[in-house]
Amino acid sequence: MALKVNGIAVFNIVDGNTITCYNSGNLGGTTMYKCSAKAQLVMDQVRARCQSDTQTNNKWTGRSGNYMYIMGRENADGKATGVVHKISEDGSHKLCGSFKIMSDGIITRFTGLSKADWNSFMNSAETEYKAKYSETAPAEETTAEKVAV
Repeated sequence: MALKVNGIAVFNIVDGNTITCYNSGNLGGTTMYKCSAKAQLVMDQVRARCQSDTQTNNKWTGRSGNYMYIMGRENADGKATGVVHKISEDGSHKLCGSFKIMSDGIITRFTGLSKADWNSFMNSAETEYKAKYSETAPAEETTAEKVAV
């Protein structure tokens, strides 16, 4: 949720994930998009796929053609959302769907990407999240330490 201070929305921690800025790449790298850390890591996986397919930040080759995503508005709860366009042979594009990545990194909708891609991106993002952020989290007590004496 966003907290308003003097009429300005200030983003805070959402579901244990830190809200971070994500460069959408849609406007030459100048626009920043805020979403949760886990949603950002999933978007990074999508962006890596785009780089490998088309050497761009937001276009990829799917099973039934070429697609591009455009980031939508920022969400106070940390979701990453936007629209997906299908690119025609002549280079024009038309809206064909949308995407939604929840703040916990779960893809609920991403037109143009297969479920196998979704699962791969979510698993890679979860692994990266644990590697980056679990070492800074306080260590949990072991069961032996919790036993009353």
